[in-house]
Formats: sequence, C-alpha cells, structure tokens
Amino acid sequence: MFVLAVMKDTILIRPHEFAKNVEETIERRLNNRLANKVVPGLGLCIAVYDILEIGQSTLIPGDGCGHTSVKFRFMVFRPFKDEVIEAKVVGSNKEGLTLSIQFFEDIFVPADKLPTPSAFEAAEQIWHWQYATEEGQPPVKLYMDPGKIVRFKVVDNIFKDVRPDLSEEEKRREKSFEIIGAMNETGLGCLAWWQSGQNEEEEEEDEGDE
Repeated sequence: MFVLAVMKDTILIRPHEFAKNVEETIERRLNNRLANKVVPGLGLCIAVYDILEIGQSTLIPGDGCGHTSVKFRFMVFRPFKDEVIEAKVVGSNKEGLTLSIQFFEDIFVPADKLPTPSAFEAAEQIWHWQYATEEGQPPVKLYMDPGKIVRFKVVDNIFKDVRPDLSEEEKRREKSFEIIGAMNETGLGCLAWWQSGQNEEEEEEDEGDE
C-alpha cells in the first residue's frame, strides 16, 4: 500500500533560519511542499521518511537565502495491483461504488466489478448482491450501502493531468489520482458477508481440539 520514493529537490532556507537545525528545517519545508499532494505517476505523498543527502547551499546575489539541494525518501500511498484492502463505502450510484480509507476517498468500484449478479435500486441509490441460496429459493439481497466496511482488490492506479483552476464540481469529476477496484471474487465485498462463515469454521476447529 505504501512505498518509499527516492526524490531530489532544492530547498530554500531563509537567513533567519541559518542558525536553526538544517535537517529539521528541510524536513518541514518538504512536508509543506509535498505532503497530501499527488505526484503524477507516483502517488499520494504522505510524509518525509528520511533525508539521504544534503548538498551545498548556494547564495544568490540580492536574494540572501540558501538554495540547498536535497536527496530524500518520501512515504507515498500507491497500492500495488491485486492488493486487497479494506475500505468504507461512502457513495453509491448507477455507475458503481465510491470507497474511502479515511485519508483517501478517490477509490471507485465500477458496476461491472461488483459481485455477480448485482442490482441497483435507483430509488434508494443502493447496490445489492443477489446471493443465491438453496435451490428453488429466491436470492437473498445483500446490500452494499454507505457506511459498510468492504474488502476490495486493486485493479489499477489511474493518474491524470488536472488543471489547477477547476471548479469544485469539475474537481469532483476530474481526479488527479484514482484507484479502480474490484469486488467480484470470493472473499471480497462486505466483511459481514464472510465473517459468519469464518466464525463457524473457528467453532468447528475448537470442538475438534476438545
């Protein structure tokens, strides 16, 4: 889910900061510049992990600041393909489900990657899985409504170049980093669907031990 990315940058240190701890100043500047921002092709930057190298500072006439080259490692959120992650359902429409893992909400599970067969109830804006039970019995509706915790598999990480002057509505549609997920395999979907079966297996194992 997280990777360490080796990066390089030039950090500006102001004259009043010369007497302070250089590494702490650089770390603060890097976090202010990169934390909670998406680097195209890389992922969502979380925080500085460590500083590998601090180069010489260059003073520019008429500036007074120290321009310091830095090599560092940054913790980045970028899930691996086929990685299985737990998330909360935060949105639902006919296109699919929107999921959140607290600090990242641009996770989308398209309708064709929901459990099969699934149906959308337009009036309630909710998806449900039509789970087949015993032969001759109608399928049970297992709902995937907002607030429920689900398990999904990462299908793809999509990066887009997004203009900085977009309106709020455009920002909701155009995402610089979006994760596409799938929930159409055994063990994926709402955690509650599978927990009852796991509890029964654990009880059987306990009885066998006795």
